[in-house]
Amino acid sequence: MLIARVTQKIIIINPSASSPNNTITNVKSKTMIEKIIVNSRTTEIHGTTRLLINAFLQSALSADRTLMPMFTSITEQNNALGDAIDRSKAQSILADKDDIRDAADRAVGYLVKGYTYYPDETIRNAALVVEAVFDKYGFSVIDESYVTESSHLVSMLGDLAAPNVQAAIALLPGVAENIATLQAAQNDFEDTQTQYAEELAEEDAQLNASTLKKQVAALINDDLVVFLRSAERFQAETYGAFAATVAKLIADNNDAVRKRWSKDDSEG
Repeated sequence: MLIARVTQKIIIINPSASSPNNTITNVKSKTMIEKIIVNSRTTEIHGTTRLLINAFLQSALSADRTLMPMFTSITEQNNALGDAIDRSKAQSILADKDDIRDAADRAVGYLVKGYTYYPDETIRNAALVVEAVFDKYGFSVIDESYVTESSHLVSMLGDLAAPNVQAAIALLPGVAENIATLQAAQNDFEDTQTQYAEELAEEDAQLNASTLKKQVAALINDDLVVFLRSAERFQAETYGAFAATVAKLIADNNDAVRKRWSKDDSEG
């Protein structure tokens, strides 16, 4: 459900005005602070929250007894969200590397199997030697877990390096190149897995980014926004400027989300 931005107007009437209907002598506008759209992207919640934290730290309210504990909690949760986003990125990067080595494995297998139908008997027999090694592992290795697939591919590459198999490979144009590509893809995958080992090891033990995003949004909406709506009304001199900054930052996020939704609807 879309939340429209609401503008409240406080109208002060001058009772001494000569007009029989009185004259409006002063109009003050204040913007109702929206709640942040929970269905914003995870990175949008994280980024907007960082802006809110920075705005608080740079404001005259950085030592406020009410806001300080709120922003302590918000900061802790947003930092955890940032860590979860990093872990998600690590998983995404590793999945991409796995796709590359899967494609390289298929390229080796399909090319070798194609040569088993080659009309020249020498080529065909050489292909059968290499195929026998490939079939020990098969295409199914790409459906295994990361660790199991790595173990099988390393073993296969070792078997393909045997002298008699290398002699057969030398007779099959393109096969050596495809095997080299597979070797490079496997090395790259393992290097990436090692690089992100710490983040990936924490994945199962930590809350995921989607859950943390909702928790950060709840702290903003249920604590910060609710408090500032009241504080802006009754203590405008103290909280008005900061409330306006918060309202602007949240509104910018929500406007971007609504525009994306509108674009998606128009393209649908």
